[in-house]
Amino acid sequence: MSLGYFETLDALAAVGYSLSMAPSVPLGLIGYSMGGAVALMTAARDERVGAVVADSPFASERRLVRSLLRKQLGPVHLPITALTERLLPYDPGEVEPLREVAKIAPRACLFIHGLFDKTCDPEDSLRLYEAAGEPKELWLLEEAGHCDAYFANRRAYCERVGSFFEEYL
Repeated sequence: MSLGYFETLDALAAVGYSLSMAPSVPLGLIGYSMGGAVALMTAARDERVGAVVADSPFASERRLVRSLLRKQLGPVHLPITALTERLLPYDPGEVEPLREVAKIAPRACLFIHGLFDKTCDPEDSLRLYEAAGEPKELWLLEEAGHCDAYFANRRAYCERVGSFFEEYL
């Protein structure tokens, strides 16, 4: 697991394979947490993706990891983060959906985030939404934590996501 770098390459391959098997079928992506970030970066890099739902995504891998390590380790997180980043087989600065999200337009994005999320800051979805082009939607749920929007109200979640894909695919 690379928090999005290699997973985006896998998702791009999956998009290519899926469309080679059914080229006339519209394709949308839905992802949760890291998967939401991956779905956004994949759509930004492959315009055959017609719409994206990103549930609890992060805007920047580097910022996310540093924040989580700061919460766990306090001030010693800085040298640990620096060492970890040097040991990775990729640059974590390249896993930044915030830099890529604007490339998705004019295809649609739906950002979903629980305001009680302790893993990925809900501000990340807000920042991604603000950076995205139209059409776009933002759904923030006061009562939900990380990837909990579905569990907060399954019926509303399925209706909202289903309607979004019906409209934009």
